[in-house]
Amino acid sequence: MNLRIKVADSVSPRLQSLMRSLSGSGLIDVNRAAGQEVQLITVNHVAVIASTRHATAQRLGASPTNHFAQAAEKVAAGGALAADASGATLTISHVGFTRAFRDVKISPKSAKSLAIPIHATSYGKRASELWDRMGLFIPKGKRIIAATIGGVVTPLYILTKSVTQKQDRSLLPSDEQFQTAAVMGVKGWLGMVLAKGGNN
Repeated sequence: MNLRIKVADSVSPRLQSLMRSLSGSGLIDVNRAAGQEVQLITVNHVAVIASTRHATAQRLGASPTNHFAQAAEKVAAGGALAADASGATLTISHVGFTRAFRDVKISPKSAKSLAIPIHATSYGKRASELWDRMGLFIPKGKRIIAATIGGVVTPLYILTKSVTQKQDRSLLPSDEQFQTAAVMGVKGWLGMVLAKGGNN
């Protein structure tokens, strides 16, 4: 998933004028500065989510999968941000963040059904990881995958044709927060350049 950062339309006329006077590496540098601020607030936002969103794990009595913490690490990586003369692009290459902008329908790629974990034992694990080790099976006429635990047939997954995850804009900073961060980056960079010019 790519986030395209556009800052020129939202900064003050004075900053717009200064940005229009830039070319070459100067323009790339100012776009990178805007992108770095957006990257920073995105990392911080996702890190907060990572520390608070464990409702499913808690309901099942399972350990969190650290899905969002892994996402924060990827967004913080140096290669996640690219800048050129036309703008800056922050790449979030972690599943699930498309939901910040639209509903996402998940369907199986090769299997007939999705296996949705409903037990602490299966949470965060694919059915194939547990199939042989736990002797998983599909009870006749049921849309579940089960195991015999302590002599009791225990459902571990529900089988379904597809799942639609509703849009959740709170997964990422708001458009206004992105824009404010980008403008801060532009102002910070221009302030640094002007300060250097004043010392020459």
